[in-house]
Amino acid sequence: MEIIFSIFISASYAGLMLWLLYGIFKLKPFQLQQEKQKTSFTICIPFRNEAENLPRLIASLKTIDYSTELFEIIFINDCSEDHSAKIVEEFIQQNKQLSIQLLENSAKAISPKKEALSKAIEASTKNYMVTTDADCIVPEKWLQYFNAMAIKEQLDFIAGPVSYISSNSFLDRFQALDFLSLQAATLGGFGHKEPFLCNGANLCYKKSTFLELGGFENDHLASGDDIFLLEKMKSAQKKIDYLSHHEAQVKTLPPQNLRSLFQQRVRWAAKTSAYKNKNSLLIASIVFVTNLAFILLLYATIFKGIDKQAWLLLLIIKVNIDFFILYKTAEFFKTTSLLKSYLIAVILHPIFIVSSAILSVFTSFEWKGRTYEK
Repeated sequence: MEIIFSIFISASYAGLMLWLLYGIFKLKPFQLQQEKQKTSFTICIPFRNEAENLPRLIASLKTIDYSTELFEIIFINDCSEDHSAKIVEEFIQQNKQLSIQLLENSAKAISPKKEALSKAIEASTKNYMVTTDADCIVPEKWLQYFNAMAIKEQLDFIAGPVSYISSNSFLDRFQALDFLSLQAATLGGFGHKEPFLCNGANLCYKKSTFLELGGFENDHLASGDDIFLLEKMKSAQKKIDYLSHHEAQVKTLPPQNLRSLFQQRVRWAAKTSAYKNKNSLLIASIVFVTNLAFILLLYATIFKGIDKQAWLLLLIIKVNIDFFILYKTAEFFKTTSLLKSYLIAVILHPIFIVSSAILSVFTSFEWKGRTYEK
């Protein structure tokens, strides 16, 4: 009985991963041409208590290679309790050649990030909105890539690549591999023209389309400004694509400790029940059930004396197929060195996935010093 269960789970998981892997192969790199710089952008950056990270972001913003007349930067202070706002004010004072605004978010916002972005969009004077986070580093040719894609494809929504800034600690490498798996799902979905994931640290969308569709969805949820907007764009049959080049990747810091990591993943998992995309729900279900089965079969093998073949079958399938999809994704991001921690991470990962999912159902989570109920 156990072996039949293992075969069914293994086949389902392998089928999903092979589908994603094929999608990654189908996603062709976008080649940056010397397009005329004519698309205008508003870079939107909400922040809360980011005094430690803002200098790094600001340093990267200064290196953006794009006509200063064609982009503006809008920071939105989400009730920071440190000196983040002062850092932004100094940036404004010292860079008069750039168009920079600092807005204040409402202290009563139910979904602070969505409200902050909505304020920036309302204040924007440009055609496209570009979003990132205060703990990120943006690439020099960032807007050049978005400009080229907007001109060539006449797109309404462009998702960009995001990767972690990883140190040599095992926790950082584990997180980077886990995050790489999410990027693999993103690449695979876009490769099949069936996108279901994206990341708000690197997004670009047309302001007029955003307003036409009535703004963000699920304002009762703290996060989801990225995925729910993607779902809305897809449902309205707007033109969507992925900026598939490693030079356009935005780099972000991983959570700095295990507790922060779980809080982040619980927050991400908590919005799963609000997904409207059936593919998203199916994929999330297969991944969860496979990792749960991995744990249960291992437990039964050790403590209940069942034949170890059932667990070994799932182990072999999962270890090998996960490696191939992560290797292909790491190639895209130029981070194949992360795979030296793969064998340890692949054993621990099911525990992390299952515990995060269960916690998201039964517990609240913290984000930027605030507590949110499920």
